[in-house]
Parts: sequence; structure tokens; C-alpha cells
Amino acid sequence: MRKEIEVKARVQNLEVIAKELARRGCVLSDPIEQRDIIFVDSSYGEFEKFHPKKNLLRIRNAKGKFIFTIKQPQSNELDSIERETEIANPEEMEQALLLMGYHERVRVSKIRKTAKYQNWEICLDEVEGIGSFVEIEELTDDKANPDEIQRRILEFLKSLGVKEEDRVTTGYATLVYLNEKRP
Repeated sequence: MRKEIEVKARVQNLEVIAKELARRGCVLSDPIEQRDIIFVDSSYGEFEKFHPKKNLLRIRNAKGKFIFTIKQPQSNELDSIERETEIANPEEMEQALLLMGYHERVRVSKIRKTAKYQNWEICLDEVEGIGSFVEIEELTDDKANPDEIQRRILEFLKSLGVKEEDRVTTGYATLVYLNEKRP
């Protein structure tokens, strides 16, 4: 089974990170706008709390290409079993999710640049309403040790100038949700 294990950190200046990545031979993609709608079912509970094995569903629009994703967090919010597929009709998919008992919880919009480095995907993200982030993810099998993978990714982030205290342990959906809840 495929798992996505990631580490993300808040950064002040994405250009500094981009320059450090370029020094390591990474070539960043052109910016891509991604608009996500996140769905949960009625048994999900408080959205801002970690719910292991509870499914989060997403419909993503990236340049007119629509991707449906299911994420099932495992040991922490950034260690998930993940499956995704392209969908032809996002409106029909949204209606199907509603019919299955899911409801929209939050929308996330970001501008993302990506690069490959070793077996990682590196994302430089400007997330609407919450700021700038660097995210590194590794796709692995379900027997991999998420703590060890996250430790290695964090060490690499530190080599780029990211401070350990800038690490964020929740997903963008949770961060946007919490930001929108503020008075």
C-alpha cells in the first residue's frame, strides 16, 4: 500500500529556499495554482483535531485538471495512506460525495512550485490566508517508518536554512480551517 509521508515548515522567504535548492541541482516547475475542496463525513468530529484512520477526501483543480484524492492519516496528520485519480466531472463527483454522506469542510487555494530531489517531491507553496511553506514528501510503502523518514526530511530542511521550530505538523486544510475560525 502506498503512503505519503511529509514534513512542512513555514518560511519567511521562498526565494531563499529556491536558491538553496538550485545549488543542489533542483529545477523548480512553473507556478501552478491549486484549488482544493476538502470533504469529511459527519462522524469526523472536530476538524482541528487529529483523527487517525479517518478519511479526508479532496477534489483538486490544477489548471483545469481535476484530481480526486482520499487521504487516511496514520501515525500523524502528515503520514497518510493516499489514493488519487483524475476525474472528468468534478461537479458530479462533488454530488456523489454529498450523497455518500460527506460534506465540504474547507477550501484551500495555493500557488505551488515543485521539484524532484532524490526520492522526494519538494513543494514551495504560497497558501492563501496562511503564508509561505516548504513541503517535502516521500511516497513509500506502508512498512516504512514514518518517524525515521520525517527525521531525514527535517534534517534536509535544516540544511536549506529552515529552523526546526518552523516545522508545521498539520496539513494546509487544518491550518486554513483554524485561520478562518479566528475572530
